Parts: sequence; structure tokens; C-alpha cells
Amino acid sequence: MSVERLTAAARTLLQDEIAAAHGREVSFVVRADPNGTLADARVVARGTIDAVLALPGVAQRGEMLLHNHPSGFLEPSGADLHVAARLHDEGVGFGIVDNDVTTLYVVVECPRARNLQHLDALEIANLLTESGPVARVLGTAAFEDRPGQRDMAAYIADTYNDGGIALLEAGTGVGKSFAYLVPALEWARLNGERTVVSTNTINLQEQLVGKDLPILARAFSTGDRSVTFALLKGWRNYLCLSRLEQARAGQESLFDDGRGAELEAIAGWASRTADGSLSDLVEEPSNDVWDAVAAESDLCTRLKCPHFDRCFVFAARRRAAEADVVVVNHHLLASDLAVRIASDNWQEAAVLPPYRRLVLDEAHHLEDVAAHHLGMQVSMLGVQRLLGRLERNGRGLLPALAAELSTHDDLLGAASRDLLTRTVLDALIAARRWADELFGRLARRLDAAHGAAPVLRLTDAFAGDDVWREGLDVALDNVLIAFSKLRDGVETIADRLSIDDPAEMRTRLIGELRGVVRRLDAAAEGLKATLQPVGYRAPVGPAVRWMERRGRRTPNLTLSAVPLDLAPVLKEALFDRVETVVLTSATLAAGGEFTFLEERLGLSLPPSRVTVREILPSPFDFGAQCVFGIPTDIPEPRDDESGHGAAVARVLLELAHASDGGIFALFTSHGQLRRTADSIRGSVAARWPLLVQGEGQRDQLLRRFRDAGSAILLGTDSFWEGVDVPGRALRVLILAKLPFKVPSEPLTAARLERLTEAGVDGFTHYLVPLAALKLKQGFGRLIRTKSDVGAVVLLDRRVVTKRYGATLLEGLPPAARAIGNWPEVRQELEEFFAMHSIGALPPASQAGR
Repeated sequence: MSVERLTAAARTLLQDEIAAAHGREVSFVVRADPNGTLADARVVARGTIDAVLALPGVAQRGEMLLHNHPSGFLEPSGADLHVAARLHDEGVGFGIVDNDVTTLYVVVECPRARNLQHLDALEIANLLTESGPVARVLGTAAFEDRPGQRDMAAYIADTYNDGGIALLEAGTGVGKSFAYLVPALEWARLNGERTVVSTNTINLQEQLVGKDLPILARAFSTGDRSVTFALLKGWRNYLCLSRLEQARAGQESLFDDGRGAELEAIAGWASRTADGSLSDLVEEPSNDVWDAVAAESDLCTRLKCPHFDRCFVFAARRRAAEADVVVVNHHLLASDLAVRIASDNWQEAAVLPPYRRLVLDEAHHLEDVAAHHLGMQVSMLGVQRLLGRLERNGRGLLPALAAELSTHDDLLGAASRDLLTRTVLDALIAARRWADELFGRLARRLDAAHGAAPVLRLTDAFAGDDVWREGLDVALDNVLIAFSKLRDGVETIADRLSIDDPAEMRTRLIGELRGVVRRLDAAAEGLKATLQPVGYRAPVGPAVRWMERRGRRTPNLTLSAVPLDLAPVLKEALFDRVETVVLTSATLAAGGEFTFLEERLGLSLPPSRVTVREILPSPFDFGAQCVFGIPTDIPEPRDDESGHGAAVARVLLELAHASDGGIFALFTSHGQLRRTADSIRGSVAARWPLLVQGEGQRDQLLRRFRDAGSAILLGTDSFWEGVDVPGRALRVLILAKLPFKVPSEPLTAARLERLTEAGVDGFTHYLVPLAALKLKQGFGRLIRTKSDVGAVVLLDRRVVTKRYGATLLEGLPPAARAIGNWPEVRQELEEFFAMHSIGALPPASQAGR
């Protein structure tokens, strides 16, 4: 084939670079114009006489990857064909030249550039009118005309057309999910491009997949095209049929007594379940059983697996690869981002399929979720669980492998059995002993520093702490040595057995063992990153380190190293690489501005790609539907904590009598919540059901609250958002305190220090905006529909006595306000309750008596 398609300049560059590489293989990228001419050549990799890297992501749609075959034989190898197929899926061509660049063989032509069809923003908005397809599916009674929803959909349509980033705060009742799903589905119909929608909470995921998308699928599916969508979860959320089969076959040597019934129950469920995910199980299995049967990326044999055709993970991934909309959570999105950063893969599938259009709902959580996924954590219980999988009370992977090897009377099997029972088990005993010593010393150090306080930040000064001289250094060194010996022993056994043709069970057990020691290696990296950071190179810049004790029933010491500044990472690795990004939430703006969010996420770093900043207000009539009470005679929590706590309990009881229950009280700490619960329990239990976070599952408590109609629910952090209780079951919302972050919390403290170093007041520019967003989220729990009415009571007078109070109040819904001494506020609330029949049966119910 002629090289005439190469411009003279491109051909010369190829010849010069191949000569400079002394005839070795070199990879180039060239641009193809509409006529097929190849120009603008650049070198992307150099290799050997036999091979060169075909790096993912080095070529864009409309370009061609070229490399030379020094032999002059231009027939593509099997590897060449594999690369060519992969590149074609990305819109990239593939070709081969000889060393003199006299002949060009094009394996795959560059797909012609697609002409993207733009969305008509007005037409998109009209799809959400009372004459549109959504209204026809919902019916007249259920459809609500929402101008803010149509405006939001139009903004998003323009962002799909032009690219860039849209920041859209949508107040309660705007209907933001339809506002972004409709443009996403229409874009997929016109251009064949998927949109990834990422949420923070399971509740919103379930709403999108279980309610919103099925409605839109009925509205927009036609005879020749159906709307497709998929929910994608992390690997460990799915059952692995191969691991289940292995666990059942070896349960006598793998598990303690009593776990067989769990395995058989899972096996029965596996034949009935639609998606094979943990959330589909009626009863959640024990950790050790699910650890043994959950899908794991690094244990998966993929096409070699006998169960591949029935695999739940790959069925979910296939559905996602073919879907118009893929729904994930921020944790999975951040995992995908971490993999792409580590592998420099920006074009191919990673944890998620490749995407160019992204919607981030509940976007205000992205920074914290990404920080933890791009950081490192290691926990005492996590290490104990890994070591327990190797061996616990005579059961586990090592005894199972020993039993398997005993059935094969060959020299390799005998040598491996000897190595297993001596070296590997000795290393396991050492690992267990020194891990207990390590975490025990850290726990005692935590107790000595803060008593009952659960967190200790590990600053640079920790390197000189007495705990090292008292034995922490020896314990850490020995843990790392023991983990290393476990890895070396398992790998030696695996290498020996690979010489033979081992039984399937033996192969699977070796794979499981390798998976465990890989995780132990990751735990070792976590220990070094948190306890020995000097010389340890963090993957994404400086880290904040701390240790903390979590869990009340089963205390667990956890070590964390989290990136301090994610702004440049998120900008470079996410926001600059995705064509269209929509960030939305009921709380994006603090004080009416998006500045805080933009700075935290790197969106303000030049050049900014943000094209839209809009606040779409709630359509609800808050002035008529809600009264906002702020008593000014309640003791300030910082000045008189016990007095404030007593006042919270008193107000809660008085409001319970005034409203006949139906109260949702939000706290900023578990301690204050428990003290309040203990204080009021005897006074309310006989009349109103008292539901307390920590005394039941979150969803269970919410269901009981809705069903009771007059209950009192006390919740903390996770209840401030993602909770939806429309109707009369919730009629009073109490916010016990302004939701400021604790300044001494390690990540918060480090961020405040960074701001101080930059000459910025951290309280004003970090703590206040965060509190404003959280306060707005809490306030939003009350009014969920146009017919809801009720009262919000904030028991923290600082919001009206401090200068920063105006910033906190500015972003709240425009409810009628009652500010004054508690007796005055209570009287206004009682008048509001009387006007709306709160505290009594609704008029219709009374009439039917």
C-alpha cells in the first residue's frame, strides 16, 4: 500500500525517529483529515526490535496509531489485531509501516468524524410540559407543571451541545432528576453516547432506577427504539458463582460450624436472583461468608471461568456498556477515577465504561468521597479478617489447601505442603501476633492522648512520639516482615504448583490465597503511608494522616491517609477530561454564590470550563407552608452545653404536645442525641413512638416513622439529607444546633491550616460555607410537596446574634420567621398549627368520625 497518504513532513518525522531508535519499533500518532490524508505526526512510545507499547488514551477520535515492523513484513500480529479492534471502538485508526516508511498497511481506517446532532433546548423543555410524553405517562392527576424543571432541562441541553460544566442548584420540588435524565436520554437517542449519573445516596439511586427511569422509558420508547438504563455497583456487591461453588465444596475446612446454612441459603438465592447483588438478599450474610463468595476483580478469571455466561458482574457490565444512562454512586465513580489515574487510562473501560457525559447529583459530597478513595485506609478488623481467611480455629484457605495437597501424592505437592505447614503458617502466626501488638499499642496511645475521644491526628511530630521507643517501631517492622513472608511463601507455592497441571480446586485455592496476600500488601502500604510517611510517595500529593476508633459494639482502630488538596487532581483527572459535566444538588451555593464549591473541586482553576451557574428556586410557597422559629433565649451550645441540652429536651417535649408528635429532631453529634433520648424517653414513650438512630436500621426507622404518623425520630449526620417523608407524618423539624464541622477533626484541621498559610480566614471561608450547605440540607427535610405544611425550629441563637448568621440564613427557603423568646416563638407556632389543623385530626378525618 502506498505511503502517499502521509504528508511529506509526517513521513520525514517517522523516518528520522525510527532511525534515531536504531530500527527498533516506535509508536506514532497521526491526524487524519476528511480526505484520509495523514499529517501532524508525533512520537508516543519507543520499544524493542519486537514490540512497542500501544498506550491507552494517546490518540483521539479521528487520529491513527502507527508503528513500524523492522522485519519489513507488515502482516499484523495477533497482538496488533487486538489493539486495532480496541482502538476502533474509540474512533482511532491503526496502521503499520516498514523502517524506511516506503510502505503503509492500514489495518483499521479512522472512523469518519461523527456529526453530533444538537439538542433543541426549547424542544427538550417542551417534553416536560403538560402536553408532553412524560405527562401522558404520568396522567393528569400525577403530573405537576414545573417551570424550574423545564429551565433546568434547557440549561443542560445547551451544556450537552456546547460542552463545559454546569452548576445547577435545584430547590426541593424542582424535579431535578427528570430535568437531567430527559436531555441525557435524548442525547443518547440522537448521538449514541451514554451518560453516567452519579449519586451519593442509595435512596436516590433506587429512586432513579426503580421509579424515574422506568417512567421515562415508557414515555420515550418507540416502536424502533427502546430506552435503556443500568445500575452498576462495585464488584464486591455481586455474588461470584465460582467462589460460591468453591466455598460450598470446601466449607468444612474453610468455615466454622454454622456457616453451612448461610452458604446453602445463598446458593438457593443465586438460582432465583435477578441481579445477584447483596441488596437483593433478604438477610445480609455474615462478613466472613460474604468475603468468601463476593466477586473480586483480582480473583476473576473472566472468560476462562465456567460460569462466565451466568456471571452477575459481567451481566451488569454488559448492561452498562449498552445503556443510555448508567447510574452509579460517587464511591464507584471515585474508584474508577483512582484506577484511571494509576493506569493513565482515559479512553477504555476501567471500573466504569468510558464516558464523555457526566451528571453529578448530590455533587456537594464529591470532594470527601474522592478524598477517601484516592487515599489509603487500613483497619484492625480488616487485617484480622484477612488473616482469619487464611486460618482461624483450624479452618480457612491454608487448611483447605493443605487438605487438597494431601490428596495428591507427588513430589511438588509434598514440597508445597511442607512449605505451607512450616514457613507460611509460621509467618501467619507472626503476622497475627505482631498485628495485635501494633494495633494494641496504637489503641493505648489513643487512650492516653484523648481518653474517650476517638481520633488522633498524626502530624510530622508523631515521628518523635514516645510510642515508637516503647515498641511501636518493632511491632511495625515485624508486621511488614510477616506480611512479606506470607506473600513470598504463597507465591513460591503457586509457582511450584504451576509447573504441574493442578486440579481445579487447587488452582482456585491458590487464586484465593494470592488475593488475600495482595490485600495484605495493600494493608502494608497503608501502614507505611500513615505511620511512616517519610520517603513514602503519596499518589496525589500531601496527605492528612490520623487514627480513630470506630464502632460501639465492636471497636475498630482505623488508620487513614487522605489527600489534603484534591482541587488540581479533580480538575486534571475528571473535569478537564469529560466533555459535559452537570453538577446539581439542592445545596451547591453558599450565601447565594458557587465560589466555595468551585474552589473545593478545582473548577475555579484556570482555564475554567464552567459555563452555567444557576440557582433554580423551589416552586413551593414556603411563606404559607412553613414557619421558621428561632428562639433567642436558649443557651448557646458553646457557652453552656448542659443548659443547651436541657433546653433542647424541653422544647422537644413542648412541641410534641403542641403538634401531637410528627417530629424529626436533627443533632450534630451522637452524644447529644443519646443524652436527649435518655432525657425524654420516659415522658414520650407512652404517647408517641420514640425512634432513635443507633437503635435500628436507618431505613427501618424511617419506615416506622412514616407509618406511625405521630412518632418522634432523633437522628444525626446521615439523616440531615437523603430523607424524604412527605405528608403529615412529618410536621415539625427541630435542628438542635448549627451544623459546624468540628475544627479539630483531622481533615478539617489540616484544611484550615492550609487556608491560614495562604492568609485566608478558615472559619469564614471554609467552616461557614460548609455549615450553610448542611443547614440548607437539614431544612429541606420538612417541605417535600406542595401540600406539606409544618415548622422548622433552630435551637441555636448564634444564627441571629453572630455576623456570620446572615450568610447561613441567606440560602434558606423564604419561610415565615418567628424570632424571639421561646414562649413568644411557641405561641406563633401553636397559632400556625391551629390554622393548619396540626396537632388535631385533619378536617376530612374529623368529618368522617
